[in-house]
Amino acid sequence: MALNRHGFFAIHKQQALGALQELFKRPLGNILTLAVLTLALTLPSTFYLLAKNVVVVAQAWQSPTQLTLYIEQGIAEPTAERLAGELRGWSEIDTVDYISPQQGLEQFRQNAGFEQALSLLDDNPLPAVIVVKPSEAWQSDAQATALAAKLRTESAIEEVRLDSDWLQRLAAIKQLAISLAMIVSGLMLVAVFLIVGNTLRLQVLNQKDEIQVMKLVGATDQFILRPYLYTGVWYGVIGGVCAWVLTAVVTILLDNAVATLAGLYESSYRLVGLSWDETLILLMVAAFLGLGAARLSAGRHLKEIEPV
Repeated sequence: MALNRHGFFAIHKQQALGALQELFKRPLGNILTLAVLTLALTLPSTFYLLAKNVVVVAQAWQSPTQLTLYIEQGIAEPTAERLAGELRGWSEIDTVDYISPQQGLEQFRQNAGFEQALSLLDDNPLPAVIVVKPSEAWQSDAQATALAAKLRTESAIEEVRLDSDWLQRLAAIKQLAISLAMIVSGLMLVAVFLIVGNTLRLQVLNQKDEIQVMKLVGATDQFILRPYLYTGVWYGVIGGVCAWVLTAVVTILLDNAVATLAGLYESSYRLVGLSWDETLILLMVAAFLGLGAARLSAGRHLKEIEPV
């Protein structure tokens, strides 16, 4: 029994190594095939990284929600300050920042191009503003909306603006990136399946005479198919490794550009690459695609070849 088991694994090892050696015997054609496979696997992994980084950025900006309260014109500044003090005592509110009309006007003057325009005004048209940050328990969209409705009941408040529209836009961008990554990944993985299947189909047809001789001496379809299965796996594994290297190169090349863009927003964010788990998944998916394509394509054509 042990001898049979040893012989079984020895045959598989021999056929796996033989399939790898066959790849090196036709370097030009196989290099072209592997190049196409590498690009086909790099695209989904790159789009996955895009979606992954968008999700990371979106999670970092999800909270807290901010509410901006505009005080009615004509309300005295002490009354507005008193209202801000009352809001600091609310359990739903974490922090309250009061911006007087004079402070708001000064902030506008500091922006390029506004100082000359504001100098033409006789009076300060800006209202007093109170910026409210909800407490941790009130940072969800539903609870922030409820808090905004409660604040609108205050007589001195003219308008309450919930500053979460940009979060909704960011969530929509995140969902678009995820959907785009899934669609492109699906299409490219189907392309990998077709490329490997067509390559092995041509290989089976080119070795038709050898297959006929093997069947004449009693070789079964499963025995003849096994080297093609290993060839499909080698195609997938080698293509996956090359795709991982190319994806890492793309990540390194884009990292400086992303860091520069993040610096403009006063952020230290750096591009997140593929983790070891994700790399292993990439190799496994590529190997199983190669195996499945070989099993379907080569297996079907082997059954059509009969010994003469």
